[in-house]
This record gives sequence, C-alpha cells and structure tokens, in this order.
Amino acid sequence: MPNPSLSLELTRIDAGVSNCIQTVFLSKNDLNDLKRMGYSVIPYRWLFDPITLTQTDRISFYVCRDGVKALSILKKIETLEKNPTPNNVKKMIMLEGRLLGYPKCCISSFSQKKVRGETPEKDVIMDCINYGIFAEVLESFPDPNLPEKSYSLFTMNFYPCKVDCKRAIDIGLKLVEFNPKFRYKIVLNVLNLLIPVFDIYERFKQPKTDFGKAVHSFVDSLGDLKRKAESIVNEFRSDPLGFEIRYLKRYA
Repeated sequence: MPNPSLSLELTRIDAGVSNCIQTVFLSKNDLNDLKRMGYSVIPYRWLFDPITLTQTDRISFYVCRDGVKALSILKKIETLEKNPTPNNVKKMIMLEGRLLGYPKCCISSFSQKKVRGETPEKDVIMDCINYGIFAEVLESFPDPNLPEKSYSLFTMNFYPCKVDCKRAIDIGLKLVEFNPKFRYKIVLNVLNLLIPVFDIYERFKQPKTDFGKAVHSFVDSLGDLKRKAESIVNEFRSDPLGFEIRYLKRYA
C-alpha cells in the first residue's frame, strides 16, 4: 500500500469525488503500489505556476483512474502555459480544478482573486479564525473532532470560495462517510493552514496590516493552547510528509 497520507487521499477517487489527485512527492514504492492497484500516474512539469504566477520547473504527479481524460486536460494546460496572460491563467486554474474535482464556485473564486493579485489563502485563514475552526481543531488534537465547516477543507492547497461553502462541505462529508478515517486528513489540512499563521506571527512582531494584526490577536488569544499549537506547527513545518505519516500511523 502507498504511504498512509497518499492512501487516504485516494479516497477522493474511490468515492467518485475526483478523477485525479495531485502530489508533488511520490516514492518508487508508492509508484509501484499505485500501478499495482490500477491507478495511472502522470508526471507533469509546470513551466508557469498559476498559483505563484511565476516561471517554474515544478513537477506534479497526477494519480487517476482515467488517464486519457487527465492527459487531455493537461495538454490544454500545457498550451495555455506558453502564453500566460491573465485570461489564460484563469483557464489553467479552472482546468486543473476540474481535473481535481473541486467545486466550480471555488475554482472560479480562486482564479479571479489570483488574477486580481489578491490572496485567497488569507481569506480562508481568516475564515478559520473567525469561525473558530483553528481553535476547535487544536483543542481536540490529536482526536478528529471537527466542526462542520472544516469539512470544506477536504484536501491541502485547496482554498474554498468560503469556508462555509455548502458544495465544498458536502464533498468533505461524502469523503468521511465513504471512509471515516478521512477525518484525520481534514485535521492535517487545517493544521497545514496554521503554518503560515505562525510564520507571520513570528516574523512580524509589530504587524501593520489588518491581516497581520488579526493573526497576532488570534495567536495571543489561544492562551494555554498557544504552546500546544507552537509544538504542532514546528514539527509539521520541519517535516511535513513525515508529520502526516507519523500522525496517521499512530491515530488513524
């Protein structure tokens, strides 16, 4: 079997939510296991990153059941990469989002914000602060006692149009219904968003932006949970995949 993190992520395909999942790390053993299980694995080298809006040579691996459909979409993205105008960047994001089974409203919102130079990641973090998602997940950790809105965060590096997006929440609920252990992946997805929160808190001692001030206010409000949060974040960001695998092996 592939590593525990990848194995749980495959739930998105097995539950019929997505044709593909994406990963940037794939060991030889994982690759062999996936092929033995009947999945297609397509490596794709990005020339222009539609997330950072910069040139890149990042390689992503797309794991899927229908390799023909995935290749067709990736070829369209490859053509658009050659001329990364704002409109083409939006199309690239929409195509990849469709490939990964994201809700259309979330893909559209993300693409528009990126092209306008906004930061959708900040909006999701603020939602997690305002809805108490960070605090509830930290309080329960390592147990996966999740508030309903956190189900919208069903995979890493996916930013819903809003955390209370019904379409995104329904996907998360469907995945957990299909495989109850998927709750542990959602815990990790929430904790992953805490990493930039503490990066900002530690880097900017006297923030000047509203976002920076909100981050500082949130971290300071954690009280006794702050030390627990710092410990989790420090371990997670020092070895992200290792942290995921250790957590899932021990608790899931």
